[in-house]
Amino acid sequence: MSTINNSATAATNNNAVVTDQALEGEVMAPGTQLLAHDPDLGASTVEYAIVLLAAAAFGGVMAAVIASDAVSELLMAIINKALGI
Repeated sequence: MSTINNSATAATNNNAVVTDQALEGEVMAPGTQLLAHDPDLGASTVEYAIVLLAAAAFGGVMAAVIASDAVSELLMAIINKALGI
């Protein structure tokens, strides 16, 4: 069985903390888990959550604007003109 490059990893139990160079040409023991230390890990999930919150806030503002009397009257006037009523 080949060993993992100790300068690039620190092994405890069956877990190996791996850096970028650790997997290059190395063979790991079966059942060994890789614990990536990627600073961007989970960033896309946070980005999706922020976009979702922003979209919900924008939707709330748009609902409030459309529900206002001035906008409702304007929209009804446009619809009535389009339908020829």
